[in-house]
Amino acid sequence: MVESMKFLVTQARIYEGFEPIQFLSILQTLIVFKGGLSEGYKKFLSEKEISDDTYSEDGVALFRIQGTGPDNMQAIQVDPVASSLNSSYCYILHSGSTVFTWYGNLTTSDEQDLAERQLDIIKPDIQSRLQKEGAESQQFWDILGGKSEYPNQKVEKNNESDPHLFSCTFSNG
Repeated sequence: MVESMKFLVTQARIYEGFEPIQFLSILQTLIVFKGGLSEGYKKFLSEKEISDDTYSEDGVALFRIQGTGPDNMQAIQVDPVASSLNSSYCYILHSGSTVFTWYGNLTTSDEQDLAERQLDIIKPDIQSRLQKEGAESQQFWDILGGKSEYPNQKVEKNNESDPHLFSCTFSNG
């Protein structure tokens, strides 16, 4: 991108959910965790009496996997409930040392490969149990709080409702 602009300083506005491949390739493997670790965040939660959804290694977490290849794959943590599932995506669900990889019926083999690559980053030392849509184990549904309705139609792009902030700077000096 820098070379195509003849090394001139450029600024572009990129909207969440519509990031071009060039932008995502700068970030490469991206994992978006829910919650936060700062004292201000913890204080805000306690004042508002809100439960803390911050990611922890031994807690329950559900990650939606998306991207078009290894250079721009993303894992976005979503609420660990069945209604967060979508047939158009692959997911990684973990609860402590138990890990499941869920493949929606509308996913491709390339998307399933991305899920396996992300699993090596999120939980590298644990073998996951494959769950194909429609053939899930009872333990899988129990971790998600029971089976419920979720979208099962192909979506072009699912915008994440949680805000994200990215700042990239190119400088020489």
